Amino acid sequence: MFSVIFVLGLLYHTYTDLKFMLLYDKVTLFLIAAGVVRAFYEHQLLNALYGAGVTLAIMLLLYFASRGGMGEGDVKLAPALGIWLGLDQGLLCLLLAFVSGGVVGVLLLLCKRGKLKQAIPFGPFLCAAAVTAYFCGKEIITWYWRMFL
Repeated sequence: MFSVIFVLGLLYHTYTDLKFMLLYDKVTLFLIAAGVVRAFYEHQLLNALYGAGVTLAIMLLLYFASRGGMGEGDVKLAPALGIWLGLDQGLLCLLLAFVSGGVVGVLLLLCKRGKLKQAIPFGPFLCAAAVTAYFCGKEIITWYWRMFL
């Protein structure tokens, strides 16, 4: 049941960010509340808090470094994802989102479909990365570490 709530919330965020360039606080707060309940139920509350804190810190750094280039909704969504994913998978989520967003941005520039300063909604990349990390994150992390051990 928790997985359905998570995916539906992220699908809604994806839709609203693509259509209106908005990530609604009410949806993010609902995801936070449901994520805390899930973390408590699964005895993962500490990992959820670490995930929320670290993802929020990274996004805040990027928000201030970009001087408003990243939306506040993206920053607020990050700790919600950290609660659901925990520390390791939360970091993987951010990595996947930034890499996929960067690839799409470069492709848009190369295909002359976008401009250098054009705003691209980042929420869909966060949401897709979160679903990937939620369902496949442990396997991706294990695969990654095996490459170096």
